[in-house]
Amino acid sequence: MRQDNTSALSGLASFAQLQALLAARSHEGCAGGKMTFEAFEVELGQAVRGLENELKAADLARYDVDADAVMVAGQQWRKGLEQQPKTSLSASGPITVARNLYRPADGGKCLCPLELCAGIIGGLYTPVLARQVAYLMGHMTSDETSKVFTELGIAGPSSSSCDRLPKLLSAVWERHRAPWEGALRQQEVVAAEAGVVAVSLEGVMVPDKDAQRAAKATREAAKQQGLSKQPSGPAGYREGGCGTVTLFDEDAHRLDTVRYGRAPE
Repeated sequence: MRQDNTSALSGLASFAQLQALLAARSHEGCAGGKMTFEAFEVELGQAVRGLENELKAADLARYDVDADAVMVAGQQWRKGLEQQPKTSLSASGPITVARNLYRPADGGKCLCPLELCAGIIGGLYTPVLARQVAYLMGHMTSDETSKVFTELGIAGPSSSSCDRLPKLLSAVWERHRAPWEGALRQQEVVAAEAGVVAVSLEGVMVPDKDAQRAAKATREAAKQQGLSKQPSGPAGYREGGCGTVTLFDEDAHRLDTVRYGRAPE
């Protein structure tokens, strides 16, 4: 027997807004009926994402934990704050859920079981959005990544939030880099027609915020001593490592390229 979920949707404000948009679109005399197809496409996308966000919020609330105390990594955490609203960023937009927070028995920063159970990254990003942002940040700047989501009509990922995510992921990656890289290599397949391998290694000078602050402090100290000579090399830049491993067939046709990058050490 087919299950009818219409009754479950009927109580959602976003579903009512979607119905109102579709009803208005069917009447040519009202504003909704007169809008261009481009405008309707934008409005429909916003309405559908609104419904998606409300459904996600309802499902995310299922991961909340309501207990006097919880055990995490062998440590006891006691309930500290109840039903605290928090907005997370998802692949369709912001979603707000009230959740319980727990503190260590001896005091300290709160922990949110809902975020741990649902896989919320950095207390902000849903797993799908985190994957999307990480992919885009591998190809463009944080400002450009944010503009991609704006162009797609998805609210939430700002330039600063896009910039923070790779740093959060990198810290975890570095702690497990050797075994995780080994696992990734096990998934690589060398094509049977591969006959030549080319390896390249290069260094790229990239701006570094910490190094720029240090360079500024050095310049200020030099000025106070009456010195004005600029140190050799670009101030505030550090060298990052990058390289490629490329496979070719015997006719020099490229088959595959694996790219590597390491932040300055």
